Amino acid sequence: MAEDLNWAIGGEAGDGIDSTGKIFAQALSRAGRHVFTSKDFASRIRGGYTAYKIRTSVDEVQSVVDRLDILVALTQRTIDENTDELHDGSAIIYDGERSWDADVPEYVTGVDVPLKSLAEDAGGAIMRNIVALGAACAITGFDVEYLDEALEKRFGGKGSKIVENNKEAARLGEKYVEDNYDLGLGYDLETTDNDYVLLNGNEALGMGALVAGCRFYAGYPITPATSIMEYLTGRIEEYGGHVVQAEDELSAINMALGSARAGARAMTATSGAGIDLMTETFGLVAASETPLVITDVMRSGPSTGMPTKQEQGDLNMALYGGHGEVPRFVVAPTSIDECFWKTIEAFNLAEKYQTPVFLVSDLAMSVTEQTFPPETFDMDAVEVDRGKLVDEGDVEEWLDDQGRFRAHADTEDGVSPRAIPGIADGAHMSTGLEHDEIGRRTEDTEVRVQQVDKRNRKVETAREREEFDYREFGDADADALVVSWGSNEGALIEALDSLEKEGVDLRVLSVPYIHPRPDLTAEFEAAEDVIVVECNANGQFADLLEHDTLTRVKRINKYTGVRFNADELAEEIKAKLTEEVPA
Repeated sequence: MAEDLNWAIGGEAGDGIDSTGKIFAQALSRAGRHVFTSKDFASRIRGGYTAYKIRTSVDEVQSVVDRLDILVALTQRTIDENTDELHDGSAIIYDGERSWDADVPEYVTGVDVPLKSLAEDAGGAIMRNIVALGAACAITGFDVEYLDEALEKRFGGKGSKIVENNKEAARLGEKYVEDNYDLGLGYDLETTDNDYVLLNGNEALGMGALVAGCRFYAGYPITPATSIMEYLTGRIEEYGGHVVQAEDELSAINMALGSARAGARAMTATSGAGIDLMTETFGLVAASETPLVITDVMRSGPSTGMPTKQEQGDLNMALYGGHGEVPRFVVAPTSIDECFWKTIEAFNLAEKYQTPVFLVSDLAMSVTEQTFPPETFDMDAVEVDRGKLVDEGDVEEWLDDQGRFRAHADTEDGVSPRAIPGIADGAHMSTGLEHDEIGRRTEDTEVRVQQVDKRNRKVETAREREEFDYREFGDADADALVVSWGSNEGALIEALDSLEKEGVDLRVLSVPYIHPRPDLTAEFEAAEDVIVVECNANGQFADLLEHDTLTRVKRINKYTGVRFNADELAEEIKAKLTEEVPA
């Protein structure tokens, strides 16, 4: 059998698919196994196909693959949707007592388990999915006791009886398969003593915000960004912070702006349609030189698009959104653990340079759970830099000859002193109108040029002081170079490993900094083939790199609404290597 196991449950939205998958993922993690999950769900509360897939191994896994070993099918559509990934060692768990007759492919082992009846024996039909988990444990040789802690975590708040009923449901499912089937499929899930943290990208973003000192979050519910707000709610209050659910995205960003003006580290998060609404405030954030983190968890667009599907189509919006010229930083984490670290960095950049920072993630990364060793999130390594905050002891040097604080002082590095409310002699105003050094509006041409140049100079200063680099994998001397950004990294790394076994050597660059970004001219010139991978139709990142390097590149673009997986990327890369560079 394969070294890793691929499991899935599928049915209708509202059937508890997500919670069931997460329970199994947590159990596998507690057993010392690595986990990587993938979700497929419709844009509705009930009805429409939904699925939760888990890939698990004792070794690290960073992508989904085109293989499915165990499938829990609550509907016939679940089988139909996944037929291409099933093989002659696969097993499908289904409930033959239900009204539908499962059409199981001949080469697949059907495991008919009376899920509803057994659940009722344990205390209620609602637990049928937990019965299925017990059945999966029997088929894979996974100790059902590992489910107990995950069940306690999921249902502990509903009382001990509910927890015990669910434990019994899992054991009934396990016993039924053991008593009625002798499958001999060869699955035997190995466990280890390793300890892992299991979290998704939005949880990592929220955790990073807390550790970075974020004390105010305002947002409006929107898929797939909402769970950042859900994560922070109840946690940020423990540190003296607040979460506000605003009436819309305009209110959310302006509330966050006001909080940042008051001296708090502040953040808002949304997705593409919400970013559209927030755009008006981008210029005010930049002109008032207010540090603010704006998170965009991308989804398929344009317009309402496909709210629950994957895409990386908002890159140009993050780079150029807002009227006029808005100096900014754009940071795009390349993995779930990097969501944590890049969020901390985003807050530091915002305050060091007093400018908006766009933190760009996407749906695939936001909902994917993955395991990490606890030391991945070393809190002792976290550094908080609040920039040029002044206090009563040093405010005097920033006063003009009339004793007024120069909040927009024209400095060599473009970064002015920052006094938060309450600092003696630091009182000042900032306006969205063009202003002079003390914040008074002006139309003076010389002052206008001075302030525009000053604000733009901050980004140039950052280029000199910060390390806007890339992450590198593979063979540094390979003739073929593959470049990606954002959440494609994991699938690309596994594709790289697969291709190396076939004798195809690659150098892979994963770029988390979009603006400012590393200069890849030398890397492009050293390569015979350059391929850029991204989840959008027009190759927005490829356009930037061609502009930077004056080099034409080959492009792999996916905009189906489904993330890349390692298998397809390996095939796509091999195909691109035989193509001519576009004219």
